Amino acid sequence: MIDEKKCRACGNVFNGKSLLRLSGMPEAVQNLPADKDEAIASGVVLDVRECSFCGLVQLSNDPVPYYKDVIRAGSFSPSMRARQYDEFKIFIERFSLQGKNILEIGSGRGEYLSILNELPVNAFGMEHNPELNKIANEKELKMFQAYPTDLAGPPDDIAFDAFISINFLEHAPEPGAFMRSCANFLSENGVGMIAVPDFEFELRANYLFSFMSDHLSYFSSDSLRNILALNGFDVIELFRNEKLNVVTAFFKKRRQYDLSAPMEYFYASNKKINNYMDSILKNGGRIALWGASHLAFSIISASKTKHKISYIVDSAPFKQGKFAPSSGLKIFPPQHLIEDPAETVIIMCPEYSAEIIADLKEKFSHVVRNIATFRNGGLEIVQ
Repeated sequence: MIDEKKCRACGNVFNGKSLLRLSGMPEAVQNLPADKDEAIASGVVLDVRECSFCGLVQLSNDPVPYYKDVIRAGSFSPSMRARQYDEFKIFIERFSLQGKNILEIGSGRGEYLSILNELPVNAFGMEHNPELNKIANEKELKMFQAYPTDLAGPPDDIAFDAFISINFLEHAPEPGAFMRSCANFLSENGVGMIAVPDFEFELRANYLFSFMSDHLSYFSSDSLRNILALNGFDVIELFRNEKLNVVTAFFKKRRQYDLSAPMEYFYASNKKINNYMDSILKNGGRIALWGASHLAFSIISASKTKHKISYIVDSAPFKQGKFAPSSGLKIFPPQHLIEDPAETVIIMCPEYSAEIIADLKEKFSHVVRNIATFRNGGLEIVQ
């Protein structure tokens, strides 16, 4: 059983009772017992839980010993092959994968990989079971013997443009770790297609016979979307296919934000602030900031201007008499502009700048000659 009854997908600790408990259920549905008494004694209680955080319905039972292997009963019917061919074709055309490297994860004997080989892609398979790998290799299919979480990076250092996994994620004891491992196989702009049994379809038919030890996770559209989002992917499209009784997601590897342009603006703003302050100080002036805000504190630190500022003023009584973090500048009420004159005020409250400007012109015009404000990410000279 899972320690502390934690969600397989997000790690949230389960609260309350089981969603369902089914006793005397098959311990495993593959590798069938050869002995009748052993078969009769092999019943288990399936403990069905639902995560209140990510919504995944799941078993808290231990995985079957062969969970890394894909065991399919046999070849597909012509109609099933045609439907799966069409699904793969849609995916390949949607993301312009013609001629690209695609990895199928959980390939078994190569049933789906054979279909992919009929399409204009460079298809590879990954299967943990060595005997199944041998069968696939005898069919001249390109296969790696591996399981995603056993690898730190792509097999043979091939960066794949896409990966596909069909009816396999539901077997994984840690589906989140499974998906994170798959992300490591993809190129920077890589995409994925995953299909899992449609739990919502089964619920609509009041059908509970699908619970089995082999399937640890039971995905709805929402919980499939959640597990992808929590593990490094952006979902592009998610749809149900009642002909195949699966819910399918197309997704891409999430990319980090590119902050190069904002950083250029950041450095330019710091330079402008320093140049403005230097021009005031060069002429013997003094500078005060209006606004003891997080913005003011950050700008002082980032622009390294604490020695160029005489003090900070703020209208909030609970801030007055305190000190700005990092810079140590003291915070005074606005009246301090008269008591300890500073003819230049830089406003650090963009949302209140119009009111503060009006206040400065009405009450402090005999002291304050220069007004600037920090708005829209940069310094603006008011007067």
